[in-house]
Amino acid sequence: MTIVQDREEIPTLMEPLRLSESSRHRAALSDLALELAMQAASFRSSLPKVIHAALADLVRSMNCYYSNLIEGHHTHPVDIERALHNDYSLNPEKRNLQLEAKAHICGSASSFIVDSPIFGW
Repeated sequence: MTIVQDREEIPTLMEPLRLSESSRHRAALSDLALELAMQAASFRSSLPKVIHAALADLVRSMNCYYSNLIEGHHTHPVDIERALHNDYSLNPEKRNLQLEAKAHICGSASSFIVDSPIFGW
């Protein structure tokens, strides 16, 4: 069982989360972001329509896996997939991780982003 410790870190340690208007890197990074979005749109349009939903599901699961891993919650991708099909472990700790993963995928911004007409599939 993993013990979670509150290290009393303040959220501002993650700032800045966006570039300030005065950043000397703003224009170059904005151009790179636009280029990335354009290439993603080009890639998406090159794929057969039948692949879009499957790829979106894969991206959601991958996002969930890595997001949870960063938080110290080690949920195996197979267990994430099983949770999405309501196939939960009998192990309470593993089951809780599966429930967390399912909530992450089904009720999170990742679903909105992946499904958006601009960035999504």
